[in-house]
Amino acid sequence: MHAMKRSILADIAAIAAIAALIAVTFYWIEARREVIVLCDNFYPGISKANVERQLNTAELLTWHTEFVANGSKIEASSPLHFGIMQCTISFNKQDIVWSATLD
Repeated sequence: MHAMKRSILADIAAIAAIAALIAVTFYWIEARREVIVLCDNFYPGISKANVERQLNTAELLTWHTEFVANGSKIEASSPLHFGIMQCTISFNKQDIVWSATLD
């Protein structure tokens, strides 16, 4: 009887581990897709306000603004990718997109 309980608990643990792996994989794929799709939306001529509005709709991304000599840039990435996949959007001094690159 004790061995049967242990077997059932092991089965439950295995099922929970597989479910967790599936969930993490799903979120990892969605985070990757979110970075790619949003980065493709940012082309030269778009305002910084428009970029920020779109980035605020992202659920799996974090982003920050950095000011540079010729304007500013926003770096957006997903914590699920540990910053490996990143979209860098560069703006001129008038806060208009100059370029957007996916690294």
